[in-house]
Amino acid sequence: MKQTSLKKFKKQLKELQLQQELILDALEQQISHDVLSKGIIPPSTYVSTGTGNIAVKPYLNIKLVNDVLTIILNDGSIITKPNATANDFNSARSANNEDQLFSIVGSTEVLEEKRKRAEELERLRRISAGISKLGELSDFTVDGDSVYLTGINRSLPQLMVEKFLEIIGKHEYYAGFSKESVSERLSKDDEFQSLKRFFMWCCLNPRAEVAHELYRFLEENSFRITKQGFFVALRNVVTLHGSNELVQFVSNAYNKIKAVWKKSPDNYHVILKEDGSYELIHIDEMYENIVEDCEYCEGSGIDPQEWGGDENYYNEDCPDCDGDGKISYSQKTFTGENLGTLTALYLDLPNRAENRFTDDWTKTFDIRIGKPVSMPMESCNWSTQDCAAAGLHFTADQIHYVGCGDQSVLVLINPMKIVGIGQHKGRCYEYLPIMTVDREEATEILHDLDFDTLALDEQYVIDELENLSETVKNNFAAESRKYDFNLPHISSNEVHNIILSLDDMKSVISNRVNVVD
Repeated sequence: MKQTSLKKFKKQLKELQLQQELILDALEQQISHDVLSKGIIPPSTYVSTGTGNIAVKPYLNIKLVNDVLTIILNDGSIITKPNATANDFNSARSANNEDQLFSIVGSTEVLEEKRKRAEELERLRRISAGISKLGELSDFTVDGDSVYLTGINRSLPQLMVEKFLEIIGKHEYYAGFSKESVSERLSKDDEFQSLKRFFMWCCLNPRAEVAHELYRFLEENSFRITKQGFFVALRNVVTLHGSNELVQFVSNAYNKIKAVWKKSPDNYHVILKEDGSYELIHIDEMYENIVEDCEYCEGSGIDPQEWGGDENYYNEDCPDCDGDGKISYSQKTFTGENLGTLTALYLDLPNRAENRFTDDWTKTFDIRIGKPVSMPMESCNWSTQDCAAAGLHFTADQIHYVGCGDQSVLVLINPMKIVGIGQHKGRCYEYLPIMTVDREEATEILHDLDFDTLALDEQYVIDELENLSETVKNNFAAESRKYDFNLPHISSNEVHNIILSLDDMKSVISNRVNVVD
């Protein structure tokens, strides 16, 4: 790479930005720790003692080096002023509070930094206050600044704590107008339950980083979590069959009926029209009831062969209409071939010849809508790189910038099967392709709140719960063999409790899922 190339400069800039981010992260963690554990209040001018008020400097240190004034505040944050003078330095030394220091430094950027820092401190105070509320619920255990799901000795990441607090706050408000308690309302809240299940699946991943980093990664990149704790992502594939219109129609209709309409695809049929297009029709609209006069008796209801011409003569009922004079029958409202119910067609997609895709890199994977795609976990390696690492790649908002194929597909991923978390892309060792999606619609669908991903994973979850204990055991063993360090400990008892909690989903889902062979 040339020393003057654009890539070289961009690479160096990225490295500098990463260093700055690491410094800011360290400072934010220190501020967070101090606020949450020590109850630090922003520095004031005086501290009250038994003998009176003692003036306290609003800074730890001040330096003027090469015309750059650097001030380290009492909370560890740093503000600077370039082109500073000796007067600036002396004024800063004699300042009585932070406002005076920020006024001396004076740049728009510094004032904006102060505003952001104040917002962050306020946010941390709200979290600190909310943590005590979590401790009042049986779902959580609070130990100092750490929050745990009850029975799991792995702390929840801060972003997830904030999300739980947001959901709980909503129910605290509405509980005031209802006879139901907050706990009762939360037990029926799909978003609350999905978040709990998501973290449980994360804890079953042998890499501790997944429990601590995956939720942040999903939030920053617009991924969506499903009701049973999986998440929805995108990837590109290469089409192997020249015509996959039926695959696209069925997979899109099936998932959008569930996610957007909130209806059962069991009640819809796919019709192949004479022009080769496909049509979706509800079962109640496939036929109409036609009522006409009976041709045999001409609507009289009397058997013409038995008519005596006398009103007092006994007449037999018409054998065709049983004396009603009317004939009713069902008539198709559609033209074309009825291919079957949408559910049956979707579950049969893996068997269809036109449902064939592969990956762009190796051209070896057999990718079909409705059939899990996997590779051996031991062949994957943990990495924080976006690319160039072993595993099945997926993304969300970056799908437009990933060539790697001519067709985008929506996939379901179990957090337990994640093997890498990058900046915009991740890797897993198994995913389930659930539908094809137009490239221009790919990212839109993940941002569209009308596309409710909570309803997309029921049958896959049932399959995942089968032999879950053995799968978890093998995964932990395979991961431990790849590294010469001890994995962060999660006990076998905790794993057992998580599996029991997740297994409770099976009976609930099974009552709603109609499995078609």
